Amino acid sequence: MKLDSSVFELDLDRVIPVIETFIAAKMNELGRTGIVVPLSGGLDSSTVAVLCAQSVGLDKVTALLLPDRQGAPDAIKFATLVADRLGIKTVRQDTTKLNKSGGVYDFIANKVPNKKLVASVVRRYLSGDDGNFYLAGIAGTDHQLTREALASIYAKQRLRMVTTYHYAELHRLMVVGSAHKSEDLLGLFVKFGVDDVADLMPLKMLYRSQVLAIAARVGVPTEVLERSPNPEMLPGIEDKYQDVLHVSSEAVDLVLWGIEQGLDDAFIAESVALPVAKVAELRDIVRLSAHMRHPSQFPQL
Repeated sequence: MKLDSSVFELDLDRVIPVIETFIAAKMNELGRTGIVVPLSGGLDSSTVAVLCAQSVGLDKVTALLLPDRQGAPDAIKFATLVADRLGIKTVRQDTTKLNKSGGVYDFIANKVPNKKLVASVVRRYLSGDDGNFYLAGIAGTDHQLTREALASIYAKQRLRMVTTYHYAELHRLMVVGSAHKSEDLLGLFVKFGVDDVADLMPLKMLYRSQVLAIAARVGVPTEVLERSPNPEMLPGIEDKYQDVLHVSSEAVDLVLWGIEQGLDDAFIAESVALPVAKVAELRDIVRLSAHMRHPSQFPQL
């Protein structure tokens, strides 16, 4: 078996209409008059916005922009770019006050006014960690300071989810999210956050490599296609795969595909040119993050 980018090839002429038909059918089924997409200006949400617009029409899609005082300015810039080129309505709801009342900014790093200094410290910490802090965080064995940082990050994403659904309910809209399989398998999202909760997740069965192919086909702006996968977690994290896991998104996809196909670590490592230990670490992350893919667990009676 050959493990390379060819495993992600899709029949785009078939897949894209299937997704668009699904979106339109579900909007009618749920009795909603339109769609709201939390738009960050990244690859995933931009692709979803285009698919929704092509599915139900430009006039039925709203892009919800959710800035706050610590957010990356580029996020709003690219989100606005996508919405304007697409021709869909944008609504901006600043979440700073909500975050402040919810304790999001209480973490010590949030009190440092110099973002460049915070970014430098974060990069230095991550560069010497080799991704183990993320594994430790999922396993619940990390340092208390890390837990406080994660609590701050998670709360922000959960409050964005609350804001999104409040707007959706007020205007009788269906929330369409942008999670994909790569993030899902690694737990690279916030459980019950805006990147986890939606009425529909039309990209959920696709790897990031496949989302990129769809995005290019449906006309997502080149500026967005070339952006790194920035999660807006903390200053200093500009690529959640490379900076957090120390593996490129392309290599991560191949490893995940290999794991799903039941391939052994040694074969995957050789095919992707990674150490066997790194493949084993990613396999552990997939295993330990399973609870995030199956929330509100219950006993079998």
